[in-house]
Amino acid sequence: MKLLKESGEGKLFEKNGFLVPVLSGSSKDMGVQYGALMEDYMQKTWDVIGEPGVKKGLITNEVINTWAVRAFSTASTRNKLFYEGVAEGSGWLLNKVVMLDQIMEFGIFQSKLHSFAGCTSTLSWGSDSVDGGMYTGRNMDWSEEFCKFPTVLTVRKPNDGSFKFATAGWPGMFCAFTAMNEKGVYLDVHDGTSMGGSVVFFERPSILNLLTDFLSESASLNSLVQRFNGTLNSTSIIFSLADEKRGVSMECASLSGNRVRTENGDSIAIVNTFLADDWGLGKRETVSNSLRRHSNMKARLAERKGKMDAQAVRDIFDLRIFNEDGTFAENGGATKPTNQDADLTNYTMVCDISKRKMWLKIPVPDYFADWTEFDLNELWK
Repeated sequence: MKLLKESGEGKLFEKNGFLVPVLSGSSKDMGVQYGALMEDYMQKTWDVIGEPGVKKGLITNEVINTWAVRAFSTASTRNKLFYEGVAEGSGWLLNKVVMLDQIMEFGIFQSKLHSFAGCTSTLSWGSDSVDGGMYTGRNMDWSEEFCKFPTVLTVRKPNDGSFKFATAGWPGMFCAFTAMNEKGVYLDVHDGTSMGGSVVFFERPSILNLLTDFLSESASLNSLVQRFNGTLNSTSIIFSLADEKRGVSMECASLSGNRVRTENGDSIAIVNTFLADDWGLGKRETVSNSLRRHSNMKARLAERKGKMDAQAVRDIFDLRIFNEDGTFAENGGATKPTNQDADLTNYTMVCDISKRKMWLKIPVPDYFADWTEFDLNELWK
């Protein structure tokens, strides 16, 4: 870990190309620290995914104001203070801070960003793991544009009684895309629009904001599931949810509510297709080969039943879905270092939940970073 910069109690580290802002204090303090430490990287992110929309007339001042007011006015006090702190620390206008954070949901609303993305996750625990512990793996698959700025592991250490947590994402985007809190509660996010519909409910709070509150306050998987059961999602989305003892998938349709999916046994694979039987839906393939990815990962988990640990998960997520010639790989996995269908794997994360450890990797050749370990217990000290 190389220390790059400090701001108040906040520190910005770099490890193997990954940025690690470690933030401490109140929500406002942590926001100020993030803004001061990350402004240059936030600007680069805006230049890549925000400014083109401005030049095309898709992101106007009116649009920015509308989306910023919607997200800010429905945010918890925790998130409001963090937003205000980022604006203060970076020198950005508050509306621009909020707009960058909401760019994913805005893109779905506008149907301009790529949908039907190809994320894949696995959860293994109990009799399927070597020691009964929980081991998670996830590919974050999206556009290659998201490789053009750093992958960020943001570590929060609040002093208001909320739980510490860490989340992998990108500069200026605070959603818990792939995250774990100090209690070992884990979640990751998958695009669900191919099954639940691409309708975004503008008159509901942004689900992206709610995830921060869920992680800050949930001490168990049951608590997390109950929160989702009481939530009307603003957009269709699929979550991998876990704690040290058990894992499930939560499938959420903005028009039709939420379903919890479990598996017989102590492992589960999650993709971008709704697979819970009680939806009454057909198992629909996507342009990102969701059903093929699901079949691959189920088979790889079965081959390693009782042997899953962090290394085994890393081995599985090193397996590609495609051969170089575009054919499906025999005994393949889910990783896409290059775009051979609809997207590629921006980053991969593996977690040992019991030990509170994470490993990050970027498989894309032009931006490659091999497996890099982060000990959250050390970062949370």
